[in-house]
Amino acid sequence: MLDYIRKLQDNIYLAEIPLKGNPLKAINIYIIKTDDKNMIIDTGFNTEEILDYTKAFIKDLDLDLDKTELFLTHLHSDHTGLANFYDDLGVKIRVSSVDEQILEESMEKEDPHWVLTQELGHMQGLDIDGLDIEDHPGFKFRPRKKFNFTPANPGDHIQVGDFNFEVVDLSGHTPGMVGLYDKEKSTLFCGDHILGKITPNIQFWNYEVGDSLGTYLKNLEKVRDLNIKHLYSSHRFLIDDVAERVEELKAHHQKRLDEAVNAMTKKDCTVRDITKSLQWDISAKNWDEFPKSQKWFAAGEAHAHVEHLRALGICDFYKDDDGVLYYYLTDKK
Repeated sequence: MLDYIRKLQDNIYLAEIPLKGNPLKAINIYIIKTDDKNMIIDTGFNTEEILDYTKAFIKDLDLDLDKTELFLTHLHSDHTGLANFYDDLGVKIRVSSVDEQILEESMEKEDPHWVLTQELGHMQGLDIDGLDIEDHPGFKFRPRKKFNFTPANPGDHIQVGDFNFEVVDLSGHTPGMVGLYDKEKSTLFCGDHILGKITPNIQFWNYEVGDSLGTYLKNLEKVRDLNIKHLYSSHRFLIDDVAERVEELKAHHQKRLDEAVNAMTKKDCTVRDITKSLQWDISAKNWDEFPKSQKWFAAGEAHAHVEHLRALGICDFYKDDDGVLYYYLTDKK
């Protein structure tokens, strides 16, 4: 067996594929192999190197692609980048209807998703940073064309060998992220919902999606209350104590919320101002040294936190003449 593949339990394998140059470091691709059906969960970025890793694990595990399905937990390019490779081979692809719609609207730079991303960057006060959507990892490593898909929406059931999975709603990280839960086997494939050591990026998507952090926290509680012995997440190490990790993630976000409130006690703040005031686990010494590609994600996360505070009635915003948002604590006005 290849050195980046390991067997986790009967019929379940993990291929840990490097994401070179990305702070995520690697992605955990899961493969369920049974006599009558196989399932691959997520893909990695759309790069030649990751494609080579993918072809190698398919060969090493002797996967018959005629009886293999691909399950995409969510729309991010490190999970969907190679969807076209599988589609071209006739592999059935499952993804939630919500995230698939966003994917369809993000194939080209001029498509609605990327136009909205740039508009949000302006509203967040990021124009001064000179960001280009072509530097955004989600754009650089995306699928290049639309692909055939079968909806996998919360409440659906998928049988893979003796696994009876229910598709569960894990939205928050993306508007339509889903996982695969087998209650009898106490097993959950959770995508980026709960990660070891690092925290999933929760970003503000738009005002239609609304309070993404609130949604995420609600779905954290839901997963904590499930009977889970095997939690299979998409990055870093596997987690043994789900309840403990959920409490750590909740504490992390409360700290972020407190930092945002503290920033707004001093002045009315743009999202960029608040982003700069938060503590980030990154080698950059200050905001100016942040990689431009990561400024998109950092500002999106800060925006999600202030929008959660706004949903709680703690803050509100106004727009200046240029359409930039300024947030303020409601008890100051």
